[in-house]
Amino acid sequence: MFSMRASVAAAQERTGIAEVAAALHVDGKTESAGAAERPFRIASITKSFTATLLWETGRFDERTRALLSHTAGYRPESAEPLPPECTGLWSYSNAGYWEAGSGFPDYSAALRETVLEPLGLASTGFEPPPDAVLGTLPDGSTADPAYPEARRPGGGLWSTVDDLVTYGLAHCRGYGELHEPVADALGAKYACGWWARDGGILDHEGSIGGFQSLLLLVPERELVLAVLTNSWRGSALIRHVVEDLGLVPASKQAPVAPVEGRYALDDLEAVVADGRVTERETDPVTGTRIERRYPFSTDATLMSWRADFPRDGVARIGWTALPRVG
Repeated sequence: MFSMRASVAAAQERTGIAEVAAALHVDGKTESAGAAERPFRIASITKSFTATLLWETGRFDERTRALLSHTAGYRPESAEPLPPECTGLWSYSNAGYWEAGSGFPDYSAALRETVLEPLGLASTGFEPPPDAVLGTLPDGSTADPAYPEARRPGGGLWSTVDDLVTYGLAHCRGYGELHEPVADALGAKYACGWWARDGGILDHEGSIGGFQSLLLLVPERELVLAVLTNSWRGSALIRHVVEDLGLVPASKQAPVAPVEGRYALDDLEAVVADGRVTERETDPVTGTRIERRYPFSTDATLMSWRADFPRDGVARIGWTALPRVG
């Protein structure tokens, strides 16, 4: 029988990550582990909250759908168009969410009044709580909890795993149009603030300023998994927990050999060589230069570790379409 506490403890021992919170709701019961009562920053899981707000306020139209599904053709951090080599490809863009949330006089207040308070998410919000778990940067220092207001529609919420279970159950029971796939990418499909994968799985990862996180749902089973970490290496721990649960959907992406080379766009660089990927980028909130190294895979457990080559001279790595530069 699966034990959340045992899975998290084993994953912490393997990865050395100090602070973790996890919760699994299945069969009408919730089991928590770690610092379950403390808020962590949930980063891009915030995107599904923005989509929920737009749905609840009747602002969900074709333009909004494009912004929320990363199909508006924007670069990751600006509304500038993708380079010609990448035009028309699905490519992850925070800028699309900033535009989607810009129609509210006070986005943060609108989210609180329309989504957080009606769902009873008392431990979720944008201001750093006094008992928050702070992020740990690659050099071991503590991340500044400040977060620019202009970026909030795409990230920045603090939350607990208990609140995320409550929120996840709301999405298990409603908001079906937000879960409808809009675009194919990386062997799965992207909807509006959610990856939609085989097996009826919806999920989204978050990564920013010393935090990595996951919210995963299986609506048909009313299953919700939330895992939060305070480390830029948190995906390794999350992957162990997901695999222990057996919630690893197979990719429909045909296996492809990696096309070696250097790919880059704006501040993100990825080098594909010897069957591995090395990503380098500057964290847009903390200014920390981050380097990630992992095996090239078209079928990794977590979407952040998947890569593909959707077009000659283009790699999609870190969810971003990158032209080849060398």
